[in-house]
Amino acid sequence: MKNLVVSLSIIFVVLFVSGPLLAHHGEANYDTEKVVSVKGTVTNFQFINPHVQIFLDVKNDNGESEQWIGEARSPSMLVRLGAWDKSTLKSGDVITATGHPTKNGSKVLRLQKIVLPDGREMTNL
Repeated sequence: MKNLVVSLSIIFVVLFVSGPLLAHHGEANYDTEKVVSVKGTVTNFQFINPHVQIFLDVKNDNGESEQWIGEARSPSMLVRLGAWDKSTLKSGDVITATGHPTKNGSKVLRLQKIVLPDGREMTNL
């Protein structure tokens, strides 16, 4: 009986602790009712897990530079979609990024698509 109680306790603790880890993949941080597009210069392209990130310098309405971050899926998922690899973007590329903004107003987008310098559109991000 003691072993059963210990086993159930361990299972409960593991499930309780692992629950928040699953929340990471939700879109709760993003306003999925809004779509924003920004055009800017790539300053950094991180083709790494858990999510590909594109850092952009974007001029706001006042002509001031703002740093935006576009977050996409994992590298392996993007590779399976085709045409994606670590050389897809490079610093200095001017792209347009479209996606859902964060609810807290930070300059981060959950990407839906980007338009590359040659005009190609990359979707299903």
